[in-house]
Amino acid sequence: MSITAAKEYLAFPHLEAELRADLEPVLKAAEAGDAAALTEIQDRFSEPLAFGTGGLRGIMAAGLRRMNKPNIRRATLGVAAVALKRAPDRKTALVGFDTRLQSDVFAREVARVLAQAGYEVYLGSRPLPTPFLCYAMRKLGTGCGVIVTASHNPKEYNGYKAYDDSGAQVVTPWDTEIEVEIAKQSLVPVPPSPEVDAHIKPIPAELEEAYLAMGLTLLQKPREFTPAKLLYTPFHGTGMAFVPELFKRAGIPLEVCASQAKPDGTFPTAPRPNPEELAAYEAPLADAKRLDADAILANDPDADRIGVIAKRKGVWELMSGNDLAALTLEYLCSQKGLRGTVVTTVVTSDFLAEVARHYQLPVSWTLTGFKWIATRQHRLVELGEPYAFGSEESFGMLLSNELRDKDGVTASLVVGEMIGHYKAKGMSLYDAVDELQQRIGVFHNRLVNLEDPRPGGAKRFAEAMTRIRTAGLTSFAGETVVSWEDFESGEWHGSEGRIERILDRPDRRDIAQPIPSSNVLKFRFQSGAFAAFRPSGTEPKLKVYLQSRTAPELLDRMETEARRLLGLG
Repeated sequence: MSITAAKEYLAFPHLEAELRADLEPVLKAAEAGDAAALTEIQDRFSEPLAFGTGGLRGIMAAGLRRMNKPNIRRATLGVAAVALKRAPDRKTALVGFDTRLQSDVFAREVARVLAQAGYEVYLGSRPLPTPFLCYAMRKLGTGCGVIVTASHNPKEYNGYKAYDDSGAQVVTPWDTEIEVEIAKQSLVPVPPSPEVDAHIKPIPAELEEAYLAMGLTLLQKPREFTPAKLLYTPFHGTGMAFVPELFKRAGIPLEVCASQAKPDGTFPTAPRPNPEELAAYEAPLADAKRLDADAILANDPDADRIGVIAKRKGVWELMSGNDLAALTLEYLCSQKGLRGTVVTTVVTSDFLAEVARHYQLPVSWTLTGFKWIATRQHRLVELGEPYAFGSEESFGMLLSNELRDKDGVTASLVVGEMIGHYKAKGMSLYDAVDELQQRIGVFHNRLVNLEDPRPGGAKRFAEAMTRIRTAGLTSFAGETVVSWEDFESGEWHGSEGRIERILDRPDRRDIAQPIPSSNVLKFRFQSGAFAAFRPSGTEPKLKVYLQSRTAPELLDRMETEARRLLGLG
């Protein structure tokens, strides 16, 4: 069947020559009985590349389940159809791209499809950070937007993020309607006419200046401040477009890791350019030791996440996203008296929410992912409430209400200033976290990434979630279960069989809304610990989020118990 599908794919006369050249040798080998080639064909043509979590992501190559121009066209035709229906009065669109291989080529294809659909399209003239592009969407009042990026994936991958008329990643109903529209398209749509290029123009340069100016307004300018020795790495990505200039205008010194400064989609010094993984920091760590730096700041290639490495008792350690977010919120509150609502996710540490409560700031909860944090920002606008801060545990923060996605660029500036503030007080970032926890309570957190690559792995994880959901757990790793939440059914389960709806604002039931449905389970324990389970919807992967309010050793016991429950013990 897959060989037949590959032949049908090659039969489209307008299929790009480079895709034809890529596929034909593999197909020929598969037909000759080459087992590896047959497996490759089956992988490429088993099904179309899924439009999930707001877009596409996959290996770049010819095939239905690969990132390539035909799939770019299919997705963009779907986005255009929905945007024209949902935002009929907004006939402008914005398209941007990162430093990955083919990102500029794919972005041009997106722009042409949108232009042929009737849009005046703003197209980035160079690789630009995702947060700036999201900022520009809102300033331009676009009806839709697309950013070509695969974030922190290896070099073989590229991706496609779709945005709605608010400059936020698409959620229901946009995403489901886009899927329906994509399914209507030819597997290899006809390329747009070159004549549509007349409707494509560059993003106005003044928006770059406006974005930089916005970033500078986030500075706290603390009384106690000593410029820290900071080393910055963009992991060969888009952060170089703005971060050094932002620090220069702020008057904060910043060294750049020379070996990772050049935009390069092959990521030669960081094969997995993920700020959440210590292995990616090999080159900047060598520079930091040579420079005797105080800290390393990092953005992933599309610069929407921020990672920080600092010394704890003389040893370089990667700070968790949970600790960095909580400390940043405390810094903002203690300096200029930040006011407004804090938005967090159901799997993020309670550390952030506890800092918010300490400063008497209301908290709004939602599912993991900034597309959901953006929906809470929209809700705050409806309520007339100011937005203060948003974060998720996976190294994402948003300090400004002027965009609707996480922003690693402006977060880098504020964190860099914060490090200088604590340096003036004779403290490292880890000293500051310890001092904060002495005031509001101890939080130890761990993320466990589990994979089951054997055939049927995703199905086994789904079955394990059902077992856990129906097990009636009363204890976990020696901890007493006091309540549990099933985000698929939207039900909170308490003592004595009490069941309530899960709400985004449990402290304000008069204005609260139900949290969207998702296959997530969260168990809370008497000690203040929790364990949350969140499987991938498409891959044999599952994440377990753990929190201890007592000893870090409890995390080990909880991880062991989680693996046992999932059948991986």
